[in-house]
Amino acid sequence: MTPIKPNKIEWMQIHPPSNPVPAGELTARIHQALDAGLTGLAFVNFQTGKTLRILAQGGKVRQVYLRHHRIPALDWELPLTMQGEGTVEIHPMPSRALMFRKIILEELETPKPQPSGTSQLKTMFDLAERNASPTLFHIQWASAEGFVLVAGRSIPLRHAVLLTHAGAEEAQVALDHIPAWEEAQCLVTVYRANIMNQAWFEIHLNILFEWYCQNVLAYYGQLTGTVMVRSILQSVSVLAEINHWNISTKDNRLKDVSIFATAAEAGNAYREILSTIKSRIEPIVGSSLTQNLMKQTRDSAKDIYKSIQEIFGLIGEV
Repeated sequence: MTPIKPNKIEWMQIHPPSNPVPAGELTARIHQALDAGLTGLAFVNFQTGKTLRILAQGGKVRQVYLRHHRIPALDWELPLTMQGEGTVEIHPMPSRALMFRKIILEELETPKPQPSGTSQLKTMFDLAERNASPTLFHIQWASAEGFVLVAGRSIPLRHAVLLTHAGAEEAQVALDHIPAWEEAQCLVTVYRANIMNQAWFEIHLNILFEWYCQNVLAYYGQLTGTVMVRSILQSVSVLAEINHWNISTKDNRLKDVSIFATAAEAGNAYREILSTIKSRIEPIVGSSLTQNLMKQTRDSAKDIYKSIQEIFGLIGEV
């Protein structure tokens, strides 16, 4: 077994499929990947026909699936013991890609992939902006794989990940490169939002949370300047570190790629962060202006996102 070097994990397979091995060997290989700081997916295919998928961030197991079902406890070793022999593949990938993988994993009726020209992809993404709910595109070429999430007509937000043999690209770089990928033909699977799917519920929450933060911080920055925005983001970073949330504050924008156990857990985290931001703004600009800012931000939620706000109350009564 080839040893895995920490911080040298690139996309594709560290352990490609091989002949079935005993549960003890499967466990050892997965532990080796976790010890190396894996952010990605461990996929076990048992001789019994069942599958186990382990989602990890920074070597910490965040979610476990047996077939398409989440295992509430994160005890991934028990299914290995119970199911016995199998093969294991280790697929490092960015956390944002893991969030998209969860949607695919939890789809009980997977949409049929459709052949498409790569040059048509940008038009597909643009059209998806007319939808009331978010849309996930899973694009597959012979030598690469891409994901693009379009939030819908009420929130101008897109997320993308491009996975190639050379590594992973994210955000705007991936959005630019996916429609310009060198292979002319691809397969596109379109996943449309379904809040009966727990992973989709979490994606809705994530989109709304990032949109709220973007609006609040942009308006606060206009009032007080960039330095004050950085101060708030520093407070959020400390809070995130304490709670082991995977939050980035790069470029004065707050982005979350945490893998939460449930949508309720995500909602609790997002409420706490937004409450923290509000508590830092209020002493600087005053109660009245803060209330107006939070109300204006909350009322910007339309379509399905308005329902998400009503259910989870990410921004409380103002």
